[in-house]
Amino acid sequence: MKDKSNTMKRSFIITLSIIAPAFAGKRGLGWPADNRNIFSSPQVTFLFNWGPVNTPQNTEFPFWAMQWGSGGIDELEGDVTSGHPSVIMGFNEPDNESQSNLSPVDAANLWKENIQPLAGTGAKLISPAITNGGAPSGTAWLSSFLEECSGCQIDGVAAHWYGGWTDDFEAFIESLKEFNKPIYLTEFGFSWDEFATTDSFMQFLPLALDYLDNEPAVEAYAFFGAFHSGTAKDMINADGTLTDIGKLYVSS
Repeated sequence: MKDKSNTMKRSFIITLSIIAPAFAGKRGLGWPADNRNIFSSPQVTFLFNWGPVNTPQNTEFPFWAMQWGSGGIDELEGDVTSGHPSVIMGFNEPDNESQSNLSPVDAANLWKENIQPLAGTGAKLISPAITNGGAPSGTAWLSSFLEECSGCQIDGVAAHWYGGWTDDFEAFIESLKEFNKPIYLTEFGFSWDEFATTDSFMQFLPLALDYLDNEPAVEAYAFFGAFHSGTAKDMINADGTLTDIGKLYVSS
């Protein structure tokens, strides 16, 4: 996704308790490290913050570590050893020049040197998170990475989707099945985000969540909106309360 530092500017305190829904176990939060996390939701089963160290206020959800890019990768082993995450995710949109921007070869070399050795921790190792862009990005980039990283432990493939509506959303998930690994959709939203309204998300999210919850190939997912940015996708209001979108996501 685009530079997240511009959309994650505030800290919040949320208190929430809800009843577990029929489908639980896949849903997570992409939660900025500066959000203050004091809330409980049986629907949400993991939290990540695009980094290897847990959000300080998070005592509620299992933390999933992430190595965003090549920077600081030498410290990853120490970070995950002290934090004991059950999942370690690879690079953030390496096929996007505005994000971690790594070639499949460079990403594979970094993986072999710094992430593959962490297989001994017992954590699941999840591939770099690709975009849904066309070749040479997207699934083409991931195919090249997996070829370069032959013999690496890859327990699931991660991806981000920013598109139009449920038709191309579902088609993208289908395209990820070619890798024959559990799918981790760790960000999703609209490519036309600047024009979207709250009603747009309130119509789209129930359809998307129902699909993801019922698609066996999808292991985990996280909607990109667990913050306050002043845009329609926000799950959090400026005063720290949940928006209608936030309430839908953590309780539906």
